[in-house]
Amino acid sequence: MDALHNAALLLALFLTGMAIGWTTLFSFVVAPVSFKDMDYGRADRHLRRVIKSGHLTLALLCFGVGVFALIAGALAGAVIAALTASFYLMCRWTLAPREDHTIPGMRRNMKQQRVVASMLTAAGIPLMATAGVLAILGI
Repeated sequence: MDALHNAALLLALFLTGMAIGWTTLFSFVVAPVSFKDMDYGRADRHLRRVIKSGHLTLALLCFGVGVFALIAGALAGAVIAALTASFYLMCRWTLAPREDHTIPGMRRNMKQQRVVASMLTAAGIPLMATAGVLAILGI
């Protein structure tokens, strides 16, 4: 049984590293380079596509961290990882097509949706680091 706990802890830490690396790459490389090298419209579309296509996988990674942390006996680490996964899903849903119609004469500000999704993505880095530390401590 001790080997199972150790293997689950190692897998949780491995997936934590993957999630932190993926988030860091997106937040500090992909987004700034897109807006530096492309015009605003293309960069915005590119960033939205990256969020829509990658954040579901990122959320599944975080749920995996939660499952393996739970198996390793780190309940708090599992809860933090599950909350982080929900943040990543919120990022994806923030940019989902909307059913409601805009008020006549008003415009919808899509830029704010992208900014909120990017900020939630960057906020996942310290949360996943916390989940990893709590998993190591067995809390």
